[in-house]
Amino acid sequence: MNFLSFILAAIIMNNSVQQNENNVLINASLMKTENQWRIVNDGVMGGLSSSNAIVKDDKIVFTGNVSLENNGGFASLRSPVKDYDFSEFTGLELKLKTDGKRYSISMKETSYFTGYFYTKSFETKKDEWIVIQIPFDQLKLYYFGQETNSNKIIPLNNIKEISLLIGDKQAGEFKAEIDYIMLY
Repeated sequence: MNFLSFILAAIIMNNSVQQNENNVLINASLMKTENQWRIVNDGVMGGLSSSNAIVKDDKIVFTGNVSLENNGGFASLRSPVKDYDFSEFTGLELKLKTDGKRYSISMKETSYFTGYFYTKSFETKKDEWIVIQIPFDQLKLYYFGQETNSNKIIPLNNIKEISLLIGDKQAGEFKAEIDYIMLY
């Protein structure tokens, strides 16, 4: 290993986030507990999309089909609804391998459905494990999938739900393998 490679490896190791029980939101072992994340598809609004999430080989496999029929167009994997306090953290980190489609991470501040979500979309690479860090200040307020002009600050001490979503008129089959979603 040359000197430059050594320095780069040291920087990457110093910048990597350590997982612990306080910052991991979901991984395969947590998915198996009673605090399981759940599927929410566009059927709640009359759509016809379908999805499933299982644990396989210590990864969460989120698969399904996004349908644009009946004004549909999304499938999501969502956390339990509870009181989350993210005020001590900077953002969310995800490690996943997908089909190369665009996914989103969202958070909301109410325990009931209002259509308002703080959201950030991100690109993925087909069949390649990637780690994505999304600072909270990059999430924008959306209402039923449309960005608002709001400058409202995310109430990080009052988050009720987190979700991984595929939508954006991307009809067809999808697959995402998730190693973890955690706070950093």
